[in-house]
Amino acid sequence: MDRLAWNPEWETGFPLIDEQHRRLLAEFNEFLDAIEQRVHGQHVANLLEFLLEFLVAHCEEEEIQMRATHYPRLTQHMAFHAHLRSTASRLARASSKDPEALAGAVTAFLHEWVEHHIKVEDRLMAQHLIQCSRQGPKP
Repeated sequence: MDRLAWNPEWETGFPLIDEQHRRLLAEFNEFLDAIEQRVHGQHVANLLEFLLEFLVAHCEEEEIQMRATHYPRLTQHMAFHAHLRSTASRLARASSKDPEALAGAVTAFLHEWVEHHIKVEDRLMAQHLIQCSRQGPKP
């Protein structure tokens, strides 16, 4: 199964978000390793649960930042987060009877997240956050 290695092109320029993205990718790769090594099903389920909880926390952190800075694309970005959470929830409920199929679904999910969320939406958001941090708080 394909691993996702952090690509510097995915940097948003906002350190907290970039660090969370790198951590999610590292955890994803650990999840794939566990499946390939045929680790006990409960361990795989625990890794997947951690991945999904971390993703939810990451989305919440982004949303806090966007609200605080009155991000103009907040609604669109939150809609994508809702899609991510919905897909992640579906994966969490997926049967662990077929770990290979689950790994394939999680891999597809992560590729979508990188291609459409990090490379597009998160970059736009990070540009806004960086600009706001340079301007300082609004009166």
